[in-house]
Amino acid sequence: MAPNSTMTDDQPICVSDSFHFASFWTDSSANLAGMDRGSSSGDDDSISGAGVVINTRNGAGRRSRNPSFGSDVDSLAPMNEQPVLKPFTVANPDRVKLKFYSNVLGDNSTFIHYGKWDGLDTDQPGAYGRASEAMTDYMYKLSMGLLPHRAESNDFNYVDLGSGTGASAIHLAAKHSLTVSSATCINVCHEQNVNAIERAAELNVSDKINVVDASFDETPCPSNHYDLAFSQDAYIHAVSKEKAFAEAYRVTKPGGAFVFCDLVCGNDPDLTVQELAQFAERNRINDWLNPNQIVKTCNEVGWADVTFVDLSTDLRISFQLMLKKVTFVLEHGDTGTSSSRVLLMNYRDSICRRITQIERGVFKWGVCHARKPVCMDMAVKPPVPFVKTNHLIIDTHEEDETRKVESEKNVVVIDILKKMNKDTIDALPSTVELLITMSAGLDHIDLNACKAKGIVVKNSGRDALTSHVVQYCLSFIIIGLRDALNQLSVPFPSSGWNLNWNCEGKPLTSSTIAIIGLGLISKSLVEEIRKIAPDARIIYNTRTRDIDFESKHKLEYFSDVKELARLCDVLVPMCALNKQTEHIISKDVIAQLQPHAGFINMARGKVVDTDALTEALETKAIKYAILDTTYPEPLPSTHTLWSLDNCFIFPHYATNTMSVREALVNEIEPIIADHYGLGHSDERRKAEEKALRYDLAVAHRLAAQYGMDMLVRNHISARHRTGCLITPGRKMWGKITPDDLVYSSSNVTAGVIHDAVYSARPDIKALIRLHTPAATAISCLEEGFQPITQDDAYFYGKVATYDWGGLSDDASEGPLISAAVKAVEGCNTLLMHNHGFVCFGPSVRHAWVLAYYFEKCCEIQLRVMQSGGKLRRPKKAVMQKAAEGSYLPEFAPGVCEWEALCEEISFD
Repeated sequence: MAPNSTMTDDQPICVSDSFHFASFWTDSSANLAGMDRGSSSGDDDSISGAGVVINTRNGAGRRSRNPSFGSDVDSLAPMNEQPVLKPFTVANPDRVKLKFYSNVLGDNSTFIHYGKWDGLDTDQPGAYGRASEAMTDYMYKLSMGLLPHRAESNDFNYVDLGSGTGASAIHLAAKHSLTVSSATCINVCHEQNVNAIERAAELNVSDKINVVDASFDETPCPSNHYDLAFSQDAYIHAVSKEKAFAEAYRVTKPGGAFVFCDLVCGNDPDLTVQELAQFAERNRINDWLNPNQIVKTCNEVGWADVTFVDLSTDLRISFQLMLKKVTFVLEHGDTGTSSSRVLLMNYRDSICRRITQIERGVFKWGVCHARKPVCMDMAVKPPVPFVKTNHLIIDTHEEDETRKVESEKNVVVIDILKKMNKDTIDALPSTVELLITMSAGLDHIDLNACKAKGIVVKNSGRDALTSHVVQYCLSFIIIGLRDALNQLSVPFPSSGWNLNWNCEGKPLTSSTIAIIGLGLISKSLVEEIRKIAPDARIIYNTRTRDIDFESKHKLEYFSDVKELARLCDVLVPMCALNKQTEHIISKDVIAQLQPHAGFINMARGKVVDTDALTEALETKAIKYAILDTTYPEPLPSTHTLWSLDNCFIFPHYATNTMSVREALVNEIEPIIADHYGLGHSDERRKAEEKALRYDLAVAHRLAAQYGMDMLVRNHISARHRTGCLITPGRKMWGKITPDDLVYSSSNVTAGVIHDAVYSARPDIKALIRLHTPAATAISCLEEGFQPITQDDAYFYGKVATYDWGGLSDDASEGPLISAAVKAVEGCNTLLMHNHGFVCFGPSVRHAWVLAYYFEKCCEIQLRVMQSGGKLRRPKKAVMQKAAEGSYLPEFAPGVCEWEALCEEISFD
């Protein structure tokens, strides 16, 4: 609808930032709640002329003009027929508006949005600002519920469309500094944007806030860029909701979310079309849609899972509080001149009408949330039909007449026959970010090209493929060791069976199995072997050792593949094919195999030198070969290997079952859903939290068991998603269970210290703060901690220090603690002078083991000092080398110790 151009007998809804800013009517000597010309002290809030009417934005940021007031005056019609004065121009109307809220509503807040009133006392000072802030928090929590896979990230990136003063974005950037890395504020009003920049600087979040002068329906933002499109009480200004929602869709990542709140047209059946249209006309609302129309429009531009949540009850409370405030000023405050009093009386009457209109359902207020679907391109014909059950996944080959936007490819699905070389990958649309292959191997994909283009590669059916290959391979290992294949067609002896007949086979239990590679399939194979042959010798070679797995399953590591071959009864390559593994089973390796040894290939055919293997089999240098894959593949019918009686060739058959084919297709959707957070993740989140609670409870009990606790004092915490699990307090550490951990500590000191350390180090996941005797004693020494032994290597160059400032119950101490942690790059310990210490790391086990060793190291330092002898300090180069060795994968804190420590704790 076009803006109203005539005077009316009803006060407009006043579509400023929050729809409820009243028009000002005053004279040159007016003093409305302290907002006269003299009170501005020369700032931009000064007023000139005889009156003021403010409507800062109309339709996507456009000012409306009322010819009755002249061409240069932003205007709204008066509320009733009470006498009014001629309007005057206002410099910097947005700051005047903020001052109005500050003085009349008494909140002194930059939050001028409607509020969420759950649990808030409207009589408390500043209640309106807190309710507005609570609404922002409500919307953020709703967003994180839609995007659970991003809730614990440290690079969450969102755009605030129609950000006004930037209060919401600044609040979220400060409150969720560990998660929110960037917030782009799109707003058409330059004065508000200046205010936002200033406020961001005041709260030290300028590095996270990017303010852009632009309209929310035509932004300069890149496409598919933000995790979340967010808007709070801004879309009422849109000339076209469809255009505004489409722009939000464009800038949001596939799988991202759209969350906005705003006033919408009522849809009560008792309301007439004429009444609703008249309301929109009088209030200059260009595209006045009801909740059902909002949902429909969102769907049409591409959004899915669109839901509107009616919060009109909270809106009514907001207006009731405004009415209460204005009534109080009229009855008890200094309203200045009579014209100022008229302004407030008109404002009061308008609020009363608004409350009545809310009750009648003329307009509503609520939050709308939606998800951007993910578009999948099935580039090959699947072995079984693909059945899509998640409506947030769109097959690009399917047509949807209700969508007005063209589908972009985000996911491409291929099989092992689809070769994805560099040229093919480079030719993919820039919107593709996930490549799913229905295969176990990846050698048909140029992984470097995918990485350069930012494309993630995933295998579907991985579990089914793994179990099938393992079962298949294990059967061949046993059959090969038992020489069973050579018994095919061997007749039963005519003289009858006896104990000396045909007993050349060897049992798995007394054999030496050599495996090359230690990936998922290899590990699963080892686990299956150990179930039936716990004493079999398993030797292996891999590029990256897994010390934990090696120790648990009694594996022996050999860096030399030739030595591995020399010692084994059967050699099984299980590695991926790449430049490093091509012909890893070379002629020299095959030459080391003993005459009784066999060779089984479940990897790609090219990992073995086919000519060298053929020669070894021909000359009986090895006993047998079982080949599920060959190179070339298929092997030419004239190839020598076909004619050898000790070579058994199978048609790449390890995964040829209908069960595998179904898994390859059925797991496509869960992979997409997991990558984009489209569902299927609740169980995983619960499992993660359960494991984290267990580790935290174990850490508390271990601290008590080893004398590191202080009754119910001190704290251990771990980040989880958007929260932080922490010590409950008021409970002895030796009795803490996983269910006791809480997400909010009642101890202010804990909050200050833990929040400060996490803020300084977004990479860490767990933190333990203790006052153990030795470490606290060291914190009281001028020279502090001194690394003088091998055990100190964990802490060499990694101890930050902080001059304790008291009880640590003042939030202002947080930035000082953060600065101390940041001062020592890569530190893992904060020694707080005359106080205690904090250890932190990527996991609970890491942080706890560090704390244990730090206390022990401090004990040694004290004993050395007590001896009175001359201290012999290790050379810096020696300590540096020891420090580097301490963080090798097999020696990192908690790697070797945690499993054994957990065995000491029981929650039964």
